[in-house]
Amino acid sequence: MKKIALVMTLVGLMAAGHGLPVHAAGIVGADIGVMLPDDDLDDASDKGAYLSPYAAYMLNDWIGFMGRVQVWGAEAEHSDDVGFVMAGLFGPRLALPLGPVELWGTFLGGVAGGLNDEFIDDPAWAVAPGGGVNFYIDQHWFVGASGHWHRVQRRVHNPNDVSSNDATYTTIGVGVGYEWGREEDELEMPAAPPPPPAMAEAPPPAPAPAPPVARKKIVLRGVNFDFDKSAIRSDAKPVLDAAIQTLKEEGGVAVIAEGHTDAVGSDAYNQRLSMRRADAVRDYLVAGGISASRIKVEGHGESRPVATNDTEDGRAQNRRTELRVSQ
Repeated sequence: MKKIALVMTLVGLMAAGHGLPVHAAGIVGADIGVMLPDDDLDDASDKGAYLSPYAAYMLNDWIGFMGRVQVWGAEAEHSDDVGFVMAGLFGPRLALPLGPVELWGTFLGGVAGGLNDEFIDDPAWAVAPGGGVNFYIDQHWFVGASGHWHRVQRRVHNPNDVSSNDATYTTIGVGVGYEWGREEDELEMPAAPPPPPAMAEAPPPAPAPAPPVARKKIVLRGVNFDFDKSAIRSDAKPVLDAAIQTLKEEGGVAVIAEGHTDAVGSDAYNQRLSMRRADAVRDYLVAGGISASRIKVEGHGESRPVATNDTEDGRAQNRRTELRVSQ
Protein backbone atom coordinates (compact mmCIF):
# COMPACT_ATOMS: atom_id res chain seq x y z
CA MET A 1 0.00 0.00 0.00
CA LYS A 2 2.87 2.41 0.73
CA LYS A 3 4.24 1.85 -2.79
CA ILE A 4 0.82 2.48 -4.34
CA ALA A 5 0.33 5.67 -2.31
CA LEU A 6 3.79 6.94 -3.32
CA VAL A 7 3.13 6.29 -7.00
CA MET A 8 -0.25 8.07 -6.87
CA THR A 9 1.32 11.09 -5.14
CA LEU A 10 4.08 11.31 -7.77
CA VAL A 11 1.52 11.12 -10.58
CA GLY A 12 -0.47 13.95 -9.01
CA LEU A 13 2.64 16.13 -8.69
CA MET A 14 3.63 15.38 -12.31
CA ALA A 15 0.16 16.40 -13.48
CA ALA A 16 0.47 19.72 -11.66
CA GLY A 17 3.99 20.29 -13.01
CA HIS A 18 2.91 19.74 -16.63
CA GLY A 19 0.11 22.31 -16.54
CA LEU A 20 -2.84 19.92 -16.21
CA PRO A 21 -5.86 21.30 -14.30
CA VAL A 22 -5.20 20.81 -10.58
CA HIS A 23 -8.27 21.48 -8.45
CA ALA A 24 -7.75 19.93 -5.02
CA ALA A 25 -10.95 19.02 -3.23
CA GLY A 26 -12.08 17.48 0.05
CA ILE A 27 -14.95 14.99 0.19
CA VAL A 28 -16.93 13.56 3.11
CA GLY A 29 -19.91 11.24 3.05
CA ALA A 30 -21.50 8.02 4.27
CA ASP A 31 -22.97 4.87 2.70
CA ILE A 32 -25.52 2.36 3.94
CA GLY A 33 -26.39 -0.92 2.34
CA VAL A 34 -26.25 -4.70 2.48
CA MET A 35 -23.42 -7.10 3.32
CA LEU A 36 -23.29 -10.33 1.29
CA PRO A 37 -21.09 -13.05 2.83
CA ASP A 38 -18.88 -15.19 0.54
CA ASP A 39 -17.26 -18.64 0.88
CA ASP A 40 -16.71 -19.75 4.51
CA LEU A 41 -18.32 -16.62 5.94
CA ASP A 42 -21.52 -17.62 4.13
CA ASP A 43 -21.61 -20.79 6.25
CA ALA A 44 -21.48 -18.78 9.47
CA SER A 45 -23.37 -15.57 8.68
CA ASP A 46 -26.67 -14.51 7.11
CA LYS A 47 -26.86 -11.43 4.93
CA GLY A 48 -26.44 -8.26 6.94
CA ALA A 49 -26.39 -4.47 6.84
CA TYR A 50 -23.52 -1.98 7.00
CA LEU A 51 -22.79 1.69 7.66
CA SER A 52 -19.63 3.31 6.28
CA PRO A 53 -18.59 6.96 6.79
CA TYR A 54 -15.67 8.07 4.64
CA ALA A 55 -13.44 11.02 3.74
CA ALA A 56 -11.32 11.67 0.65
CA TYR A 57 -8.83 14.24 -0.59
CA MET A 58 -8.41 14.71 -4.36
CA LEU A 59 -5.05 16.07 -5.57
CA ASN A 60 -6.74 17.02 -8.85
CA ASP A 61 -9.83 16.00 -10.84
CA TRP A 62 -8.63 12.39 -11.23
CA ILE A 63 -6.27 11.29 -8.44
CA GLY A 64 -6.58 11.33 -4.66
CA PHE A 65 -6.86 9.26 -1.48
CA MET A 66 -9.74 7.86 0.55
CA GLY A 67 -10.15 6.72 4.15
CA ARG A 68 -13.19 4.64 5.14
CA VAL A 69 -14.55 3.13 8.36
CA GLN A 70 -17.07 0.33 7.93
CA VAL A 71 -19.21 -1.48 10.51
CA TRP A 72 -21.53 -4.33 9.56
CA GLY A 73 -23.73 -6.67 11.50
CA ALA A 74 -25.50 -9.91 10.65
CA GLU A 75 -27.33 -12.73 12.38
CA ALA A 76 -25.36 -15.94 12.83
CA GLU A 77 -26.41 -18.76 10.51
CA HIS A 78 -27.10 -21.30 13.25
CA SER A 79 -28.25 -19.07 16.14
CA ASP A 80 -30.16 -15.89 16.96
CA ASP A 81 -26.97 -14.06 17.97
CA VAL A 82 -25.82 -11.03 15.98
CA GLY A 83 -22.17 -10.57 15.08
CA PHE A 84 -20.48 -7.26 14.25
CA VAL A 85 -17.30 -6.58 12.27
CA MET A 86 -15.46 -3.25 11.94
CA ALA A 87 -12.85 -2.30 9.32
CA GLY A 88 -10.61 0.76 8.95
CA LEU A 89 -9.34 1.22 5.37
CA PHE A 90 -7.20 3.69 3.40
CA GLY A 91 -5.86 3.87 -0.15
CA PRO A 92 -5.78 5.64 -3.54
CA ARG A 93 -8.92 6.94 -5.25
CA LEU A 94 -9.20 7.42 -9.03
CA ALA A 95 -12.03 9.46 -10.58
CA LEU A 96 -13.40 10.20 -14.05
CA PRO A 97 -15.54 13.41 -14.04
CA LEU A 98 -18.24 13.50 -16.73
CA GLY A 99 -20.01 16.79 -16.11
CA PRO A 100 -22.46 16.29 -13.20
CA VAL A 101 -21.57 12.57 -13.04
CA GLU A 102 -18.39 11.11 -11.53
CA LEU A 103 -17.15 7.53 -11.91
CA TRP A 104 -14.61 6.44 -9.30
CA GLY A 105 -12.63 3.44 -8.08
CA THR A 106 -10.45 2.61 -5.07
CA PHE A 107 -8.07 -0.04 -3.78
CA LEU A 108 -8.18 0.20 0.01
CA GLY A 109 -6.19 -1.64 2.63
CA GLY A 110 -6.20 -1.67 6.40
CA VAL A 111 -7.33 -3.66 9.42
CA ALA A 112 -10.60 -5.47 10.19
CA GLY A 113 -11.78 -7.43 13.23
CA GLY A 114 -14.86 -8.61 15.05
CA LEU A 115 -16.54 -6.43 17.68
CA ASN A 116 -17.66 -9.73 19.23
CA ASP A 117 -16.63 -13.35 18.64
CA GLU A 118 -19.41 -14.49 16.33
CA PHE A 119 -17.49 -14.44 13.01
CA ILE A 120 -13.97 -12.96 13.28
CA ASP A 121 -12.04 -12.64 16.52
CA ASP A 122 -8.69 -10.77 16.49
CA PRO A 123 -7.93 -7.85 14.14
CA ALA A 124 -6.24 -8.83 10.87
CA TRP A 125 -5.06 -7.26 7.62
CA ALA A 126 -7.79 -6.52 5.05
CA VAL A 127 -8.08 -5.32 1.46
CA ALA A 128 -11.17 -3.85 -0.23
CA PRO A 129 -11.12 -2.94 -3.94
CA GLY A 130 -14.28 -1.23 -5.16
CA GLY A 131 -15.86 1.68 -6.95
CA GLY A 132 -19.06 3.53 -7.70
CA VAL A 133 -20.80 6.46 -9.35
CA ASN A 134 -21.79 9.88 -7.93
CA PHE A 135 -24.50 12.20 -9.24
CA TYR A 136 -23.98 15.88 -8.30
CA ILE A 137 -27.11 17.75 -7.23
CA ASP A 138 -25.21 21.05 -7.25
CA GLN A 139 -21.59 22.20 -6.93
CA HIS A 140 -21.22 20.54 -3.51
CA TRP A 141 -23.81 17.85 -2.71
CA PHE A 142 -24.07 14.49 -4.45
CA VAL A 143 -25.78 11.12 -4.12
CA GLY A 144 -24.21 7.88 -5.24
CA ALA A 145 -24.01 4.11 -5.30
CA SER A 146 -20.96 1.96 -4.55
CA GLY A 147 -19.73 -1.58 -4.05
CA HIS A 148 -16.64 -3.17 -2.44
CA TRP A 149 -15.27 -6.68 -2.19
CA HIS A 150 -13.50 -7.37 1.14
CA ARG A 151 -10.94 -9.98 2.09
CA VAL A 152 -9.88 -10.28 5.75
CA GLN A 153 -6.86 -12.47 6.52
CA ARG A 154 -8.50 -14.15 9.49
CA ARG A 155 -10.29 -17.48 9.77
CA VAL A 156 -14.07 -17.51 10.20
CA HIS A 157 -15.72 -18.89 13.36
CA ASN A 158 -18.83 -21.00 12.95
CA PRO A 159 -20.78 -23.16 15.40
CA ASN A 160 -19.17 -26.44 14.28
CA ASP A 161 -15.56 -25.59 13.52
CA VAL A 162 -13.09 -22.87 12.57
CA SER A 163 -12.57 -22.54 8.83
CA SER A 164 -9.13 -22.53 7.28
CA ASN A 165 -9.87 -19.81 4.74
CA ASP A 166 -9.90 -16.02 4.97
CA ALA A 167 -13.16 -14.15 5.54
CA THR A 168 -14.54 -12.61 2.34
CA TYR A 169 -17.69 -10.56 1.79
CA THR A 170 -19.20 -7.95 -0.55
CA THR A 171 -20.91 -4.69 0.37
CA ILE A 172 -23.32 -2.82 -1.92
CA GLY A 173 -24.98 0.43 -0.91
CA VAL A 174 -26.09 3.98 -1.57
CA GLY A 175 -25.15 7.21 0.15
CA VAL A 176 -24.78 10.97 0.17
CA GLY A 177 -21.70 13.18 0.25
CA TYR A 178 -20.40 16.75 0.26
CA GLU A 179 -17.44 18.15 -1.67
CA TRP A 180 -15.62 21.45 -1.16
CA GLY A 181 -12.51 23.16 -2.50
CA ARG A 182 -12.85 23.15 -6.28
CA GLU A 183 -15.20 26.11 -6.33
CA GLU A 184 -12.71 28.18 -4.35
CA ASP A 185 -9.96 27.26 -6.84
CA GLU A 186 -12.15 28.34 -9.72
CA LEU A 187 -12.94 31.66 -8.08
CA GLU A 188 -9.23 32.48 -8.06
CA MET A 189 -9.16 32.46 -11.86
CA PRO A 190 -9.25 35.95 -13.43
CA ALA A 191 -12.73 36.68 -14.70
CA ALA A 192 -13.50 39.15 -17.47
CA PRO A 193 -15.93 41.98 -16.62
CA PRO A 194 -19.52 41.52 -17.82
CA PRO A 195 -19.89 42.39 -21.52
CA PRO A 196 -21.36 45.79 -22.35
CA PRO A 197 -24.76 46.01 -24.06
CA ALA A 198 -24.85 45.90 -27.83
CA MET A 199 -23.78 49.13 -29.49
CA ALA A 200 -26.01 50.54 -32.20
CA GLU A 201 -24.53 51.58 -35.54
CA ALA A 202 -23.88 55.27 -35.93
CA PRO A 203 -26.01 56.88 -38.68
CA PRO A 204 -24.06 58.14 -41.71
CA PRO A 205 -23.33 61.90 -41.68
CA ALA A 206 -25.12 64.16 -44.13
CA PRO A 207 -24.92 64.89 -46.96
CA ALA A 208 -22.47 62.18 -48.12
CA PRO A 209 -23.14 58.71 -46.65
CA ALA A 210 -20.31 57.24 -44.63
CA PRO A 211 -19.39 53.54 -44.44
CA PRO A 212 -21.37 51.67 -41.79
CA VAL A 213 -19.66 51.53 -38.41
CA ALA A 214 -19.08 47.95 -37.26
CA ARG A 215 -20.40 46.97 -33.89
CA LYS A 216 -17.64 46.66 -31.32
CA LYS A 217 -19.41 43.76 -29.67
CA ILE A 218 -22.61 41.94 -30.49
CA VAL A 219 -24.02 40.21 -27.41
CA LEU A 220 -26.47 37.48 -28.35
CA ARG A 221 -28.52 37.62 -25.17
CA GLY A 222 -31.10 35.24 -26.57
CA VAL A 223 -28.55 32.54 -27.44
CA ASN A 224 -28.55 30.47 -24.30
CA PHE A 225 -28.37 26.72 -23.94
CA ASP A 226 -29.98 23.99 -21.90
CA PHE A 227 -27.91 22.36 -19.14
CA ASP A 228 -25.07 20.21 -20.57
CA LYS A 229 -26.35 20.81 -24.17
CA SER A 230 -24.94 22.54 -27.27
CA ALA A 231 -28.01 22.36 -29.54
CA ILE A 232 -29.48 25.67 -30.78
CA ARG A 233 -32.86 26.22 -29.10
CA SER A 234 -35.85 27.37 -31.12
CA ASP A 235 -36.13 30.60 -29.10
CA ALA A 236 -32.56 31.55 -30.15
CA LYS A 237 -33.10 31.25 -33.91
CA PRO A 238 -34.74 34.71 -34.40
CA VAL A 239 -31.78 36.35 -32.65
CA LEU A 240 -29.30 34.42 -34.80
CA ASP A 241 -31.26 35.33 -37.94
CA ALA A 242 -30.95 39.01 -36.97
CA ALA A 243 -27.19 38.53 -36.52
CA ILE A 244 -26.95 36.94 -39.99
CA GLN A 245 -28.71 39.99 -41.49
CA THR A 246 -26.32 42.35 -39.67
CA LEU A 247 -23.24 40.44 -40.88
CA LYS A 248 -24.55 40.49 -44.46
CA GLU A 249 -24.90 44.27 -44.23
CA GLU A 250 -21.38 44.56 -42.77
CA GLY A 251 -19.70 42.41 -45.39
CA GLY A 252 -16.14 43.25 -44.37
CA VAL A 253 -16.50 42.32 -40.72
CA ALA A 254 -15.03 39.10 -39.28
CA VAL A 255 -16.27 37.84 -35.94
CA ILE A 256 -15.32 35.45 -33.14
CA ALA A 257 -17.97 33.17 -31.65
CA GLU A 258 -17.22 32.80 -27.92
CA GLY A 259 -18.75 29.84 -26.06
CA HIS A 260 -19.34 29.86 -22.30
CA THR A 261 -20.71 27.48 -19.63
CA ASP A 262 -21.85 27.53 -16.03
CA ALA A 263 -19.60 26.17 -13.24
CA VAL A 264 -21.16 22.72 -12.87
CA GLY A 265 -18.62 20.01 -13.84
CA SER A 266 -14.86 19.99 -14.25
CA ASP A 267 -12.83 22.65 -16.12
CA ALA A 268 -11.80 20.19 -18.83
CA TYR A 269 -15.37 19.08 -19.51
CA ASN A 270 -16.73 22.67 -19.55
CA GLN A 271 -13.95 23.77 -21.93
CA ARG A 272 -15.05 21.15 -24.46
CA LEU A 273 -18.73 22.01 -23.96
CA SER A 274 -18.09 25.73 -24.57
CA MET A 275 -16.30 24.88 -27.86
CA ARG A 276 -19.28 22.78 -28.99
CA ARG A 277 -21.62 25.70 -28.28
CA ALA A 278 -19.42 28.11 -30.24
CA ASP A 279 -19.26 25.61 -33.12
CA ALA A 280 -23.06 25.31 -33.11
CA VAL A 281 -23.48 29.09 -33.51
CA ARG A 282 -20.83 29.20 -36.27
CA ASP A 283 -22.56 26.38 -38.16
CA TYR A 284 -25.90 28.20 -37.92
CA LEU A 285 -24.37 31.42 -39.31
CA VAL A 286 -22.68 29.53 -42.15
CA ALA A 287 -25.97 27.81 -43.00
CA GLY A 288 -27.53 31.29 -43.16
CA GLY A 289 -25.08 32.45 -45.84
CA ILE A 290 -22.13 33.84 -43.85
CA SER A 291 -18.73 32.64 -45.08
CA ALA A 292 -16.96 30.31 -42.66
CA SER A 293 -13.73 32.26 -43.27
CA ARG A 294 -15.31 35.24 -41.47
CA ILE A 295 -16.02 33.29 -38.27
CA LYS A 296 -13.56 32.00 -35.69
CA VAL A 297 -14.56 30.06 -32.59
CA GLU A 298 -13.26 30.21 -29.02
CA GLY A 299 -14.28 28.30 -25.91
CA HIS A 300 -13.86 29.94 -22.49
CA GLY A 301 -15.49 27.23 -20.38
CA GLU A 302 -16.71 28.57 -17.04
CA SER A 303 -14.00 31.26 -16.69
CA ARG A 304 -16.12 34.30 -17.77
CA PRO A 305 -19.47 34.27 -15.92
CA VAL A 306 -21.92 37.15 -16.34
CA ALA A 307 -23.99 36.10 -13.34
CA THR A 308 -23.60 34.11 -10.15
CA ASN A 309 -23.28 30.33 -10.41
CA ASP A 310 -25.00 29.87 -7.02
CA THR A 311 -28.55 30.04 -8.47
CA GLU A 312 -30.27 28.24 -11.34
CA ASP A 313 -31.16 31.57 -13.00
CA GLY A 314 -27.54 32.73 -12.83
CA ARG A 315 -26.22 29.44 -14.24
CA ALA A 316 -28.77 29.68 -17.10
CA GLN A 317 -27.41 33.16 -18.01
CA ASN A 318 -23.85 31.81 -18.05
CA ARG A 319 -24.73 29.04 -20.55
CA ARG A 320 -24.40 31.32 -23.59
CA THR A 321 -22.56 32.24 -26.80
CA GLU A 322 -21.44 35.78 -27.77
CA LEU A 323 -20.19 37.30 -31.05
CA ARG A 324 -17.22 39.68 -30.97
CA VAL A 325 -15.84 41.68 -33.92
CA SER A 326 -12.27 40.58 -34.61
CA GLN A 327 -11.29 43.37 -37.05
